[in-house]
Amino acid sequence: MDNKTFFRVSNSETKQGLWYDIEGEFTGLIHNKFDFCVNSELKMDFDETLKGYLSTTDQYDTLFTWFSKEDILKLQEHQYFIHEYQATDYWFYDPFQHWVVNQETSILTKRIILFK
Repeated sequence: MDNKTFFRVSNSETKQGLWYDIEGEFTGLIHNKFDFCVNSELKMDFDETLKGYLSTTDQYDTLFTWFSKEDILKLQEHQYFIHEYQATDYWFYDPFQHWVVNQETSILTKRIILFK
């Protein structure tokens, strides 16, 4: 596959997302600790085929359909930022309507900080 750019909101230190940790274990942080997020009610049930892959968007602006700017500003206080990745191993996951990238081979290229 061609090298392609993707975007994700995750913790800068742990690389963990808001539904699952980097090992693919459900944390549900978005449902409790970060329940201020607009999509805090959204369930993303475990799927074995996603193990080893990170949920992303392939367009920067699309990320804002998942998280509002206000969500991200609050999440940044907890070290969750928008991260840009380059990946060659990726595919579209129909059940959740988003892209996934291989967490082992994708390259984190940038941390994007939003300002008020």
